[in-house]
This record gives sequence, structure tokens and C-alpha cells, in this order.
Amino acid sequence: MQRFWWTLAVWAAGVAAAAAQAVEIDHDAIRATRIVTAVRVVETITVDGRLDEPAWEEAVPATDFIQKFPRNGAPSTERTEVRFLYDDDNLYVGVVCFDTEPEKLVIKDLREDFELNATDAVQIVIDSLHDKRSAFVFSTNAAGARRDSQVSNADRINQDWDAVWDAKTSRTEDAWLIEYVIPFKTLRFTNSPSQEWGVNISRRILHKNEEVNWAPIPVRYTGTRSDQAGTLRGLEGIRQGRNLKVKPFAIASGTQARTAGSLRSRSDYDGGFDVKYSLTPALTLDTTFRTDFAQVEVDQQQVNLTRFNLFFPEKRDFFLENSGNFSFGAAGRNANNSNLVPFFSRRIGLSAAGTPIPIVGGARVSGQAGAYDVGVLAMRTEDTSATPANNYLVGRIKRNFLSTSYVGAIVTDRQSTLAGDYNRVYGPDVHLQLYDKVEIDSYLLRSDTPGQTDRNQARSVQATWRDDELNVSTEYSTVQPNFNPEVGFVRRGDMSLYAGDVAWNPQLRQSDTIRSLNFGTSMDYYKGVGGGIETRVGEATAGISFENNGFVRFTATETFDRLISPFAIRPSIALPAGDYDYRRYTMRADSGNRMRVALNGNTSWGDFWNGRSRSLGGGMDIRANHHLNLDLSYSRNDVTLPDGEFTTQLIGARILYGFTPRLFLNAFLQYNADTKQVSSNVRFNFTHHPLSDIYIVYNDRRDTATGQPVERALIVKLTNLFTF
Repeated sequence: MQRFWWTLAVWAAGVAAAAAQAVEIDHDAIRATRIVTAVRVVETITVDGRLDEPAWEEAVPATDFIQKFPRNGAPSTERTEVRFLYDDDNLYVGVVCFDTEPEKLVIKDLREDFELNATDAVQIVIDSLHDKRSAFVFSTNAAGARRDSQVSNADRINQDWDAVWDAKTSRTEDAWLIEYVIPFKTLRFTNSPSQEWGVNISRRILHKNEEVNWAPIPVRYTGTRSDQAGTLRGLEGIRQGRNLKVKPFAIASGTQARTAGSLRSRSDYDGGFDVKYSLTPALTLDTTFRTDFAQVEVDQQQVNLTRFNLFFPEKRDFFLENSGNFSFGAAGRNANNSNLVPFFSRRIGLSAAGTPIPIVGGARVSGQAGAYDVGVLAMRTEDTSATPANNYLVGRIKRNFLSTSYVGAIVTDRQSTLAGDYNRVYGPDVHLQLYDKVEIDSYLLRSDTPGQTDRNQARSVQATWRDDELNVSTEYSTVQPNFNPEVGFVRRGDMSLYAGDVAWNPQLRQSDTIRSLNFGTSMDYYKGVGGGIETRVGEATAGISFENNGFVRFTATETFDRLISPFAIRPSIALPAGDYDYRRYTMRADSGNRMRVALNGNTSWGDFWNGRSRSLGGGMDIRANHHLNLDLSYSRNDVTLPDGEFTTQLIGARILYGFTPRLFLNAFLQYNADTKQVSSNVRFNFTHHPLSDIYIVYNDRRDTATGQPVERALIVKLTNLFTF
């Protein structure tokens, strides 16, 4: 390990001189000049992507875009013009993307919420409350595919937010054009007769590896950062109206499940509805009755070779919208990698095995009230043969201050219909952002569960320095043995963690191929039950990131693990209690996403507990054209231990065919060699109106040893959105 550290240090010193300086610009001064005016129109705007109405010529465009990549601060190499119009009901945005090489446009697919970094696209960020914390984001690629998201606390992005809006595209000899229509009912703004909003526009010119912004963005921030936006003026006398949305659904299904060796069939019919109403311009009430999530894609399987819980992300729309209002602590930025998430919505309506538990209904109030962000969620699940009925209540409040700092608190409550069966978690948190680069997060939580009355707390403090090239962070957290968040997620309980990370990514701004070099080191130190060391993990990483979003990275990992009791890594193989010290090496590579066939892969090798293992994984993304995409994935672990050896394999394939930006066929197939089962999820989705869909879903899971189906289902679901 010492040799690797010395190699890393020598390489870092040798290449540091190659990292040329950025073009020096005053971001604040330029941002102050980024002002664009919307023009009121009385004529009808036909949203067809052509921008041929005379009103478009009356609006003065936003121009002079500035590079974020590859040369931060330099002018864009291609001209972009963005104009704003509005009438009583809608905001219209017209974008002209000039291109000297239009034949090189990169369009990956037509799917909703497409991958933004894999296509030529334009992104509009609208801070309609002009609080420099919240925003709505609307993106469109050159084929007219749409992507929307919601921003909270300036940088927390909820990609699963969906809204009513539309966009159409067209092309000329030297440009491609977008015409947006965004209803005022979709946005949130005050009742002031004269509006001033924050706005920013980003454009990705993928065939040049270029990302540009109208209001300049430092490298350390994403383009959705609402406190970096320019200003949109000229909006006079606009109103949201009642903003009442009613979305009923009807569903029919036929299922077969194998019980006692035979398939048993049943059919079912159901219906329900969702209602959304704006209590104030910034506060929304959502209600749901007989909630159903039949259209949701199945979970992607994972192989667990650790002693700790796996995190499967939430995919159900009702819980995803406004989820940023319920985020807590630093985990709100990346729950996938967090040890503790106090509110994890998958605990509502899903068993530990992922089996649906019927939801009777519920309600949610979320949004902003003055200087406060608030979220209140109440749900009820039905009584089943395996679980009693449960009532869930979640409350979250944050008091905002300074630019993006806040102090807040959360409470979660699960109350069963069985007497004495309940669980509560509550506590405060604080987030401080100082000098634009220093972030401090801390929380203190306590759980109340019958029979667990002491040592029932969790607490954490984290500090981070975040610059364009250097990130340094440190963390202390502890989860006491009786801390039990039954409406949350804990990856590793009953421990104390001391951690530190340093990452240096010098930018090679004069290189046409390499974007940055990557160096990093981290140390995680876990104390166990008795206060002694339980786990220590040290890593050192070196790599290269390329301008086409590809990369190559090498990591060396040194691990010490102390097992207090035997650990069954497989049903027939157990690791005895004792101390284990082992070293592993990992190589990862990605070809980038510009090519029609993109590849990624990883391999690791070395010691593993008291034996050895080799892992291999990778994927292939095949883009035949922007209609047809095929993603293939494979992972394999070969493990040899003194008490036995085993191999795990996962194979996955995802096929997406987009007939139009509103009509899709999506198939996801998985094979797990551990369970010897293959599962498939095939979904046909037709969006007949914005947020109004027809779904036809077929799910199948079968045993590969016998070839017999374990369970299968055919589901048809119809939704329709009514707005008032």
C-alpha cells in the first residue's frame, strides 16, 4: 500500500503543472447583467417548434452563453438565442441552437426523463418564487424528448417530479429549434402584479463535449443551481388560478402464482384517484385514494456479499414528488450512499421483501410557507394476513436563512392497529453553507419503540470544503444499538463512524481529450459494541476523466474487519469470528456516452476475508438510433474461502423502443444465478395527454431449473388528468 501511495504522490506532482488555469471571470458581475424580458402576446402561439409567429421577433433574446466545460469561462463556440413570451395562461420559450456541424448532433433516445449528459439538449431553470433556493427544470433534446425535475435548497434535485408542459423541435440548415409551452398552473409564484423570476439556460453540445450556460456556473455546481441564475422580467398580471388537478385511474389485472406445485389464477379490478390543490402559491395539498403502483418498473436485483442492508431506491410517483421537502441531513443529497435515512418511503406499502402491501390512501402537504419549507405526510395501509393495518405520519420543517442554510426537524410515526405496536423517530438537523465553499451538516435523532428505552439515539456531524478542483470532508456519526427507525433505513447499526475523504481533480483546460485528473484517498473507521475497532477501510484512487464523459480509474483498498460472531456469507459457508485483514484492487473504465455503442466495465481482485475473490462486471449501451436502445449488464463474483467456494452471476437486459416522445415499449429482463430465476417486466406506455397515460404491463418470474413459472401477471392501467 505504501508503494501505491508513493506512486500516486509522484504522479500527482508530475501532472499538476499540466492543469492550466481557468479563464478568469467574475461570476457575480456577469450574472448581474444576465437580464431578459418576457413579452406579452395576444396572438395564438402554435407550439410546433418552428418559431414562425411574428411575436418571437419582438422579444430580445438571451445570448452570449459561457462555457462551463471544457474551458470554464470561455465564450461558447456556437451561438444560442432564447426568447420568452407569455399570455394569460402560459409561458412560452423559444430556443434557437445554431450549429456549424448539424449533421453531428447526438440524440440517444426519446424516453421521458432522458439522460441529459448523453445527448444534445437544452435545459431551462425557472426560479419562479425567486428565492434562490427552489426551481423547476425543463429539458428537451434535439428529437423532442422531455425531462423535468424540481430543485430544493438550491442544489437538491428531485428528478422524479413530473409536470404538465410540452415542447416541440424542428431543424433548419444551420440550427435546431425548440418551442416550449409551460402553463402557469405548473409553476409556483406569488400573487404580485409584477413578477421577477430567476432563470438560467444550459445547452449541451455533445459532439464538441461542450456545456454552456447563459448565467455562468462554477465547475463545482450543477446547471440547476438556482442561486446562480440570471433574471427574467416583464411578467405582468399573471395568475395561477385554482390549480386543482384530479387524476382518476382504473386498473384490471390477471395474476398466476405457484402454490403447492400448481398455478393458481385470479383476476382483479380496481380504481382510485389522486387530487392536487394549491393551498397557496407555494404550498400544495396532494391526496390519494386506493393508491396503486402497477406501472412501476421492478427493482434491479443486487448481490450482497456484506453483512449490511442493501438500499433499493423508491420508484413510486406519489412518494417521489416533492421528496426534497422530506430530505434530512446530508443524506438528502445522496440517500443511496448514506448509512442512515430517517424517512424512507419504501417502508410504506412495501414489505421487507418488496411485496406490495395495499395502501388505502393518504394525503401530503408540502412546499413553502414564508421562510419555512414544510412537509406533512399521512398514509394508511390495509390489514393483510402477514401484517396488521398501519397508520403512518411524517412531519418535516426547515427554517431557511442566509443563502442556502437551514435549521429543521423531522418526526416519523408508525402506529399499528395492534395495541402497543408503534415506532417513532424524531430530532433536529442543521445545514450551514459558509463562504460559498464550506458545508456543515449535523443531526440528532431518537427512536421510541416498546421495550427499547435507552441507547436509542443516532447523531452525526459532517464538514466539507467543496471547490472546483478540491473536495475535503470529514464525518463523525453514531447509531446506538436500540435506535430503530422503522419508517427509515439503516445500512449499518450499533456503531460509531469516523471518516475522512480528500479528492483532487485538477482540470486540464487546454486539453481537447482529457477533462481532469482524479486523485483521492479516504479512511472509514468503525467502532463496534464494546468501543473497539470493528472495521477500518482505507482507499487510494487515481484516474483520468475524459471530455466525452468517459474515465479510467484504479483503486487500492485496505480493509480490516473484526467479526464478533460468525457471518454466513452463503447458506452453506460461514466465516468464523475473528480478525481479518485484506487488500483488494479495482479497475473501472467507461468509454463515454457519445458513441452508438458505449461500454463500461470493472474488475477487482485480491484477498477477500480469509480467502480470495475476483469480480467482473460491465455493461454495453447500444444506440441503434434515437428510437431503439439496448442496455446489457453483467456481474460475476468468484469467491474462494477455506470452507468452500461459490460464484454469483447477474445478467440484465433493458430494451427501449420509443415510437414517439409519448409512446414507448420498455422491457427489462434479469437472470440471477443465485436464485436460479429469470424475471421480466414488459411495459407499454402511451401518454395520450400530459400526465395522462395508458399502461399495459406484463410481469413474469420463473425457475430456470424446472422452466416453470413462479408467478406472472398482466395489468392494464388507465389514468387521465383533469385540470381546473
